[in-house]
Amino acid sequence: MIHYRLAWSSLKRNKQQYGLFVFASAILVALNFIFLALIANTSLKNANGGNYIVLMSNLYLRFVLMLSVIFMFYVDSFIMKQRNQELGLFNILGLTRSDLRLIIIIEDILLYLGTIILGLLMGVSFLKLAFLSLQKLMQTQNLHEQFSRQPFLQVIGIFAFFFILILIYNLFRLRKVKPIDLWGQAAQGERQPKNHWILAILGVLTLAAGYFIAVTVKPRITSFTQFTLAVILVVIGTYFVFIAASISMLQFLKNRKQFYYQPNHFISISGMFNRMKQNGAGLASICLLCTTILVTMIATISIYQGGQDVLNSWNPYDIMMTTKQPLTVQNQQTIKSLAKTNQIRLGQQQQMAMTEPTMGNLTKQKFQKTDLSTSTCTLSTLTIKDYNRIQHQHVRLKANELLIVSSNNSYQASKILIKGHQYQIRPVSSFKLYFNYERTILKPIFIIAANQKIAQQINPQPWIFVNGINITGQHQKQFVQQLQSTFKLDESFSSRSQLKESFNNLFGGFLFLSIIACISMLLVTVLMIYYKQVAEGYADRERFQTMQQVGLSKQETRQAIHSQVLLVFMLPIIGATVNIAFALPAISSILKQLSLYNDQLVIYVALSTLGIMLLAYLAIYGLTTKVYERLVHAY
Repeated sequence: MIHYRLAWSSLKRNKQQYGLFVFASAILVALNFIFLALIANTSLKNANGGNYIVLMSNLYLRFVLMLSVIFMFYVDSFIMKQRNQELGLFNILGLTRSDLRLIIIIEDILLYLGTIILGLLMGVSFLKLAFLSLQKLMQTQNLHEQFSRQPFLQVIGIFAFFFILILIYNLFRLRKVKPIDLWGQAAQGERQPKNHWILAILGVLTLAAGYFIAVTVKPRITSFTQFTLAVILVVIGTYFVFIAASISMLQFLKNRKQFYYQPNHFISISGMFNRMKQNGAGLASICLLCTTILVTMIATISIYQGGQDVLNSWNPYDIMMTTKQPLTVQNQQTIKSLAKTNQIRLGQQQQMAMTEPTMGNLTKQKFQKTDLSTSTCTLSTLTIKDYNRIQHQHVRLKANELLIVSSNNSYQASKILIKGHQYQIRPVSSFKLYFNYERTILKPIFIIAANQKIAQQINPQPWIFVNGINITGQHQKQFVQQLQSTFKLDESFSSRSQLKESFNNLFGGFLFLSIIACISMLLVTVLMIYYKQVAEGYADRERFQTMQQVGLSKQETRQAIHSQVLLVFMLPIIGATVNIAFALPAISSILKQLSLYNDQLVIYVALSTLGIMLLAYLAIYGLTTKVYERLVHAY
């Protein structure tokens, strides 16, 4: 009974730290419960594109679970360090190591029960809101929340396992430390770090290598692998730079006597110096969390907002049919008959002949055929006759002249070399039938030649015939199904309405899952910053006490606090901003594989997201600085 009373009184005395830990862990329980409920939901599995959402939910679930266990261990290590003095006092008063172990076990059980009960209450409460949001983003009414035992049992078991791991870790630490030494362990700082110039240089080189890969990555099938390599290098480099380079920077500033021996700088640098290794790891983690939030939101919002551009690239007309022979008069009559049966009005129609696409690379000087792993585009050719008919123009081309159509008119060269022949390029403003024929990850390029002979010479592939039809009416779905069945078309047939529904489901679901993951990361980031400020407040309180006793004024104390906190606090967001600046080309390259070529949209989303993130970060800075000041002045 005495052990329970001691454990409960300890939790009450440290209710601010324990309360935040339980609250934050409960939110993570709720978010993981929502992911598990999504995975188990049958209405989502049966929805159009629902299998992809379930697959992504599994991936996000693993990520958030990993984030949860890292956060819980991080906060537990801080709390236990603050508890060491109290455990040492219990030992001095006569409690044995077994008594201390039992107190820790009881505390862990109480924290688990509080976390899981509050977390499940939050999860059940937010589940309906989550499904309403998912319905809104996916633009469907066929989803509804379901309650089954499986998500409840899974989240209870998962977090029980996490708390058992934390308990084992705490008991192991207690076993290795003499209980009598716990009294002074909380106040111990790190040993003065050595100057790691080699590690600092290695960190800068690793970071530079990651940035170089991110900037130079091309929109091809291997770009995701390259981006993954860049991410790994940036993560390693960020930790090296924040730990080693920050120590080197502080030592450099310490050796500048005119700078170091000013009151604010002296207090700030001397205070950070002996714990910069721990600070560096924490700051690097915060920087990478901020970077991950920014990358996730930039990519998902760009995809969601750019969905219309992708749809236009894949289906410029309501119906796109590709056949090996041109549509005959009889085929046209069949289309009209099916339209009349389904009360469909046929709108604008277009047909053109083009060569089947060839994979390759298009530079400012030439086009070269390559395999899929190194290709960045597909090239098709058509004649100026079809181009003029579709565009209602009267352009004339010589034998050595070409028109080149690409996304956003990105090809601006005046000459091009293809198969040993050099051609003059004339500018093109737009093309109504510019589209991604095979809906591949490669960028489509159309070359308009003077005649069929030159078009075949540039791209010696079989001719195919593209047909675009706009329709209006109430029974479009039935008309589309009958048309596809009548002409026996599979991948060479696509409907804008069907693609739009799939896009809404896929991109809306992806945005929803990303928002939940970002909430988890933002929560962990805020709490990591808070506990870091609290830990430094406890570490600096005695030092500021001593300095005030020998004459440091309250105003000088406040200036020193803001100088120290601002110097450390702004490093992660500065690092995240630099990371995003170098990551944007890689993000843009990956989005181009989804036929999203609007770089201006990506930049606009990036600037907006970064601005919001910066405002939120500054708000956190203001709140946590007050917490630090209260702890430092609490004597």
